[in-house]
Amino acid sequence: MIATVTNTAGILFLVENAKGRNRSVYEEEFGEEVDPSGIHVLGISLPHNDVEMRTQWFCKMKGSEDPAEIWLDVDFDALRECTTDLDVPSEKPGVTDGA
Repeated sequence: MIATVTNTAGILFLVENAKGRNRSVYEEEFGEEVDPSGIHVLGISLPHNDVEMRTQWFCKMKGSEDPAEIWLDVDFDALRECTTDLDVPSEKPGVTDGA
């Protein structure tokens, strides 16, 4: 399975990019609460109005093991610039994608 992730610098870049769009968060409040060394996982991404990507993120927050869900509308290039795809092993040994 492939997981798309970003670090905290990346999610803050996307939060700034989403500013003023339909899906965004309060930048200052989010910046104060996000874990500075957290890894943040992309849940869903889909083209929106042919000019941006609508994205769902699960973010590591300070003092919490449970991720916070946020939605951001961001530029296509911004999303590509600050994310990484990781090959994540299956939870069950011997099981592959499509099985």
